[in-house]
Amino acid sequence: MKSARRKLTATSGLGALALMGFLSAFAIGNAAQADDALARTKAKGVLEVCGVDGLLPYSSSDTNTPGFEVEIARAMAAKMGVKAEYNWVTWDALIPALTSGRCDAIINGLFITEERLKVIDFTDPYYASGETILVLKSDDSVHKVEDLKDKKVGALAGSVTVQFLEKAGIKNVVVYPDQNTIILELNNKRIDATYLEAPSAAWAIQKDPTLNIKVVHDYIPEERWNAGVGVRKEDTALKAELNTVIAALIADGTISKILEKYGIPFFPPKS
Repeated sequence: MKSARRKLTATSGLGALALMGFLSAFAIGNAAQADDALARTKAKGVLEVCGVDGLLPYSSSDTNTPGFEVEIARAMAAKMGVKAEYNWVTWDALIPALTSGRCDAIINGLFITEERLKVIDFTDPYYASGETILVLKSDDSVHKVEDLKDKKVGALAGSVTVQFLEKAGIKNVVVYPDQNTIILELNNKRIDATYLEAPSAAWAIQKDPTLNIKVVHDYIPEERWNAGVGVRKEDTALKAELNTVIAALIADGTISKILEKYGIPFFPPKS
């Protein structure tokens, strides 16, 4: 019995050592894996990015008009000493493409939400999106929502902006079925202003220089959604590198200049 007990004790000790070795190897493996994306990016000289083609002003494979997210991705990659290459997927396939390893980052106007954070991680935000005010080019009277109180304001049917404007005390809100109609109504002076989602509305104006409309660039909406670079949860080194790059590109004005190129106002990320 003593011999059996000694054998059992020895075996248990070996098992414990084996388990400790396995856990240690697992931890080391995870740590190595966490650095794989950054190491792979540096070694290849390429940051593999997932995005959606034909989603202007955000992203496109068109070399002449790539979209502001593609240009931001290129600026981020350049700061890292590499270049950005896009893998085009559908919008609903962005996160699955990242988690399956088809790319190492999502840079495509992906807003940081609690639901998405359950599956992937995000860098610090690099800009915020929200609604913007559009008026005629000759109108310098509007700088904030309160300045719309005595004006006829166009809004998109079924959007949260209708309720927002009404709560803000805007009594003359005119609802339209689509953005293009609203912009044409404003251009034809049937309404005095409109309150629309900034990137798409600003891009619509940018595409048509005949429109007599401008974005109220000094207006920053209180309600904003932060866009971050989507990364896998284990890619902590890549996330840290991108956070350093994002801080630099915000500080030197690169991101705001790229947005301005597409006619889109830069809204600082909301804390």
